[in-house]
Amino acid sequence: MFATFDSPYWAFLRSGRQEGLTFGKESHMVIYFAETTVAEQRELLCRWVERFYAGRKPIQVLVDSTYEAQSIDKLLWTFSQGSFIPHSVLNPGGAPPDDPVLITPGEFQVEGFEVLVCDLPASLEFMMKFETAVHFIMRDNEQQRRESRNLWQKARESGADTVHVPYRNQP
Repeated sequence: MFATFDSPYWAFLRSGRQEGLTFGKESHMVIYFAETTVAEQRELLCRWVERFYAGRKPIQVLVDSTYEAQSIDKLLWTFSQGSFIPHSVLNPGGAPPDDPVLITPGEFQVEGFEVLVCDLPASLEFMMKFETAVHFIMRDNEQQRRESRNLWQKARESGADTVHVPYRNQP
């Protein structure tokens, strides 16, 4: 079950008061490390997409399969009654549609897309191709938390700006 949209958990995104969260043009790469739980990740992914879409940023959503792409596709249509986010599922080799949000199964970059929101852990090399990326830290999965710590360290060593978004301050 997802947190309610009127909870303090979601108020952070709607408020527009995110300290350290910059949605404008960046001169360097920024990776947001957003804490969540496995049960809440997909809803939170939609909130991040919604926030970047409101900032008029083209967004690529990384998933691991066509099945997962279709799950996110359905969720983006239904997660918020008051929100409409034009999006499409793009398969490798297909011509990109004109939608500002593309869901892609696998690590391939679509030209012109500045933001990457990861439904699954992505390689640092792939994330560094974007101006901004969002990586989810799973609070309730110890192995994924360790992998996120390692990614954080590698990202900092690579020169990316890393921003920790605590669980209680999520969009």
